[in-house]
Amino acid sequence: MDENTNVKNEEQIEEINKEIYKRNFELAVVNKTLSLLKKLYQISLFEIAPQVLSEQLSQVIVHDLKMEMVGILSYDDKKDILVPLHFSYSDRCKEAFSVQNISLQNLPILNCTENKILNEVILARVSTSIDSMVDIWGNNITQEVYTRLTQMCHIKTITLYPLVTSNKVLGVLLMGLNRPHSEVSEREQETMDSLIDVVAVSLDKAYLYEELANANEKLKSLDALKTEFLSLASHQLRSPLTAIKGYASMVLEGDFGEINPQAKDAVERVFQSTMNLTKVVEDLLDVSKIEQGGMKYEMAPFNLCDISSDMTKDLSIVAEKKGLHLVFESGSASECMVNGDKEKVRQVVLNFIDNSIKYTKEGSITVAVHKINNKITFTVKDTGMGMTPEIKATLFQKFSRGDGARMNTGGSGLGLYLAKEIIEAHKGKVDVLSEGLGKGSTFLFEMDALQ
Repeated sequence: MDENTNVKNEEQIEEINKEIYKRNFELAVVNKTLSLLKKLYQISLFEIAPQVLSEQLSQVIVHDLKMEMVGILSYDDKKDILVPLHFSYSDRCKEAFSVQNISLQNLPILNCTENKILNEVILARVSTSIDSMVDIWGNNITQEVYTRLTQMCHIKTITLYPLVTSNKVLGVLLMGLNRPHSEVSEREQETMDSLIDVVAVSLDKAYLYEELANANEKLKSLDALKTEFLSLASHQLRSPLTAIKGYASMVLEGDFGEINPQAKDAVERVFQSTMNLTKVVEDLLDVSKIEQGGMKYEMAPFNLCDISSDMTKDLSIVAEKKGLHLVFESGSASECMVNGDKEKVRQVVLNFIDNSIKYTKEGSITVAVHKINNKITFTVKDTGMGMTPEIKATLFQKFSRGDGARMNTGGSGLGLYLAKEIIEAHKGKVDVLSEGLGKGSTFLFEMDALQ
């Protein structure tokens, strides 16, 4: 083998080695990118506060990509200002900023779109590289101070990336490199580019959560004010209503002498309207107590069959006036014992039967109490208007009255909500069954049987 052949072989081997080195380097960059992206995704899954999220993301990028400095800044388009969320540094860079007594964390960037470089990043939404922080921080960092920082930090290039999501610029990702941008390999640049979407989406999610949390707190505050208002208003209404009801009753009973039939009819309407309004006020007070945690329950054993039977008898006259057949069915009375607040549960029984009477035009209403396994179930089945699944889904919410409001306009829309709260306070549950409009309804609740 001659000398020329040996030289040629050595050159080929050298080329092969260079290619292997290049491929290994690219593979290492790819592996590093995948590992970094995995870390960033994990952080975005578990961290939701924008400042803390930015801190953790920037720290990982500084460490894994051997950056000198990484900053995440939030952009306020109304004020045209970039506000630092967090800056992370290499050890030597951190020491340099400390020696120079400068904290980028406390230096917002004003009038961003008036700055040629930032205008390109924010409005044109393209990344760009600069050689000096003075170009974007202006008078906050003098050229002299920046020169000392550069020498101590070894920052040669600063790259700015717009963080864009849903066609909106959320902020800017800033990276400080210890070499010129021209020395950044194509694979390294791809790694940096791949970070942008992850950081942008993570930041967008954090802002959305923060907005929802703030809105939720505001709603809670407004709800508390509303509850307090309802409580105060209801208490203020109670006294004059009691006086009106009392005087109307005295007039009807003849305590002030005989009155003509027309006047008596008018007073009866006043008395009935006052009774209805009093019920609304009592419901509002109960709602206020429940929402403020002030509803008291006096628990004791009682027979659910007894109060259900008594209530059916009391309301049978009202049902008969509408031409409705109201009946009560039960198993053995001794099997209907439960533990609870008798008067509160009686309120639920009254509400269920009264509602069926109001919203049934013709037919029958069957009230029943049965023991099934270790549960006592109370049901009111009617041949009334029935309901759709959509109505059923909201029926036990506050101020929800469904289509029945057209038949009866005197209710508050609170009765079923209160019934649900009362029964659930007894560790029971309420429900309503219906095959559809015009096919009747069955309202029910169940409680634990007293053993």
